[in-house]
Amino acid sequence: MALKNNQSLLFKGFIAVIAVGMGVSWMHDAAVDERVVTLRYLMLGAAGFISFVTPYLLFPDSKSKLIQLGNISGKKLLSYLFNQTFRYYLYFYLFVLATLFADSLAMGSELIIKSVYSIYALFFIVGLHSLALYLYLKVGPQSQFWQESEKGKELRFKLANYFKYPMDPGAIPSLVNTVVLALFGMLFVIAGTIAGNSLGFIAEVSLSLIVLSTGVMVYIYKSRKPERRYYHTNSFFSEFFGASEGEDTITARRKVDQLWWVPSPLRVNVWQYLQQIDRKIPAGRAVAAGHVLVWLVAYQKPDINFMVGIWTLFAVTHHLFILLSLQRNFSPHWMLRWLSPIKNWVFSWFWMQIRWLLPLVISMNAQLFVFGVPRTSDQFFIIAVYLASALIAASIGGIRLKKSIL
Repeated sequence: MALKNNQSLLFKGFIAVIAVGMGVSWMHDAAVDERVVTLRYLMLGAAGFISFVTPYLLFPDSKSKLIQLGNISGKKLLSYLFNQTFRYYLYFYLFVLATLFADSLAMGSELIIKSVYSIYALFFIVGLHSLALYLYLKVGPQSQFWQESEKGKELRFKLANYFKYPMDPGAIPSLVNTVVLALFGMLFVIAGTIAGNSLGFIAEVSLSLIVLSTGVMVYIYKSRKPERRYYHTNSFFSEFFGASEGEDTITARRKVDQLWWVPSPLRVNVWQYLQQIDRKIPAGRAVAAGHVLVWLVAYQKPDINFMVGIWTLFAVTHHLFILLSLQRNFSPHWMLRWLSPIKNWVFSWFWMQIRWLLPLVISMNAQLFVFGVPRTSDQFFIIAVYLASALIAASIGGIRLKKSIL
């Protein structure tokens, strides 16, 4: 048990080092004004990311049986749900701190502004995260209504026949929450930017305090008897992400032979992971949302090096899917060792990520045509970083898999 805890701490430490290292390498020689602008873009990205990924980090919850046995309820349950998701956002906050304070030219300069904006980022992330928890905790009854009611059946029929799109009506409340929450967060970032440019950075931080207080108060004081909503929502997501017989979904239609880019000996392994990932989180929509955010940043016509940094960061974040697949409740290590040698899984994780390479290249070249960035040389750099980081993440998975049986 102690060995497993040490491995977990080492792995978390490694991710933290990566987050800090990326922030340092990106902004170590930037002026404080550039750091503030970068932070605002990061908060726009955080608004989209938190609004989208929060329910998939929460549900279905593998610890729901333990929570039921322990009769955890009320504020204890709210605290548990907050910690389950916020620990992932802490790595992003470390990245934010690095972009603000890592200054190779003048480490001790403008510390007040840097500190105030670090508080601004923390308030914004905690507040929006709390609001997301409140919205998604009560989504179970709403989703069940749309999935089982006549309105939902009628909508499913119209989408399937008129638009040829196999959408489950039960996903509508989550989709609405995602859009509303993302717009809410992004509008506050824009309003804060206007206030900060006109009235000073204190006004901008004051607006983030509104986001914090609103989110925390709504989450704590309006989530009465959260255990009812928790069990209902967890049951819905467990059923929603389960493989239903005859269901027209991506996972039901995907065949092993369709993975043409994967070497034949690895196709079955990669196929299994793609099935699991797409049942846990709609990976395609997550990546598409990331591309939209990158294009929104490009629309502002920032510095070329800044855009290269954004593309590089986005490329590396694709490998969160590898980290997801490393979870024991996602794929037990004993089962992996029984199915294939460790090296096979390392290469499987690597080739699994190749599926995102073509959309990445297409999107970069389309942006080059429209905005003149990223240049061809920059694209080669981004692709090299993408492939290298994929191999590193896969190798880390192999190391964890090897140590898990020692």
